[in-house]
Amino acid sequence: MRSPKERIEAVFPEIREIAHYIHEHPELGNQEFEACSRLTGLLEKHGFTVEKGVCGLETAFIASYKGEKPGPVIGFPAEYDALRGLGHACGHNLIGTLACLTAIAMKDAVDEYGGEVRVIGSPAEETMGAKCILAENGYYDDLACAIMGHPFGTHAASGMMAALDSQRFEFFGKSAHTGTAPWDGVNALNAVIETFNGINALRQHVTPDARVSGIIPNGGTVGNAVPDYASCDFYIRANTSRYVHGFSEKIKNCARGAALATGCEVKITNFEGYYDDLHTNETLSARSMAHFREAAPDAVIREVDFGGSSDIGNVSYRCPTIHQLWDVTGDPAIGIHTNEFCAAADTDYAYEQMKLVAEAFVMTGEDALTQPEFVEAMRKEFVETTAM
Repeated sequence: MRSPKERIEAVFPEIREIAHYIHEHPELGNQEFEACSRLTGLLEKHGFTVEKGVCGLETAFIASYKGEKPGPVIGFPAEYDALRGLGHACGHNLIGTLACLTAIAMKDAVDEYGGEVRVIGSPAEETMGAKCILAENGYYDDLACAIMGHPFGTHAASGMMAALDSQRFEFFGKSAHTGTAPWDGVNALNAVIETFNGINALRQHVTPDARVSGIIPNGGTVGNAVPDYASCDFYIRANTSRYVHGFSEKIKNCARGAALATGCEVKITNFEGYYDDLHTNETLSARSMAHFREAAPDAVIREVDFGGSSDIGNVSYRCPTIHQLWDVTGDPAIGIHTNEFCAAADTDYAYEQMKLVAEAFVMTGEDALTQPEFVEAMRKEFVETTAM
């Protein structure tokens, strides 16, 4: 059997071409039609069975390659959506292609040892989070592990990511002329303002890791009419899903109280998906990082706080999961979601680092195919650490 490096090099020209195309043709969440088509077309070309439109999401897919002998299922989550106004400033042109590169490079091992390798294409990570929907429908439940790599400003092991809730409060009041009969109005904008005031009063009574940030998308139309409709959107974060659930309820009560105080009606909805916190499987992470050190002995590996949130957290509550960071910039000062990072995501340096990460992931996946004790250790840790 060819070495992991040889298998990666064999398919890499196709991978780079697709990654470059996706970078130059960014598509927003749930609109990644070209990216999805090119990734699934590549996987079909290399013998994968592809199911498209999973869970009613047009740009979601499952691509599987099975051996003749039974064995564990190794999953590689793929992302390929862009940021509005910033293109692939989060490097998602590299995430989907890395997943495909690693899965294709594992085919020889699946033929030899059995089992299955699977790419799970999940759109809209930056917004509604398709992994949330896929997780709810059991698409990760049978995986021995889910292995994902995210572009960053340095190489780092998988770590913590915060849980995230997204709450929208819409207030409905009654319009009136502010000069002639303001007393006839019910001011929806006042309800929004009181919601912010209530939330601000909560800030000193939450744990240091808790965060809440909001905007007012709708605050009225003209200055001489009492606003009969106004809305506000909030992101609510903390280190654990358990804490966010309780924190979100307090935020909702601020909106309910504001509605009661102003005489408005309030409608409460989620405007994006609910992201669980990431439970890194340390057994899986240690093995992957050990193999990365083998593949890239000169690489600088740092301890970092990735921050932020992602729907990969929802996957980590379904199976042993890692979200390893890998360097695409050569400069830790260049942060994600910037124009500089977008440019870095399509450079020779980024693609050379992709090969090294893929090599580590292939070796880790092969360990799972051939070492039942490794799979058992991952599962044991998963059961012990993810109970909510």
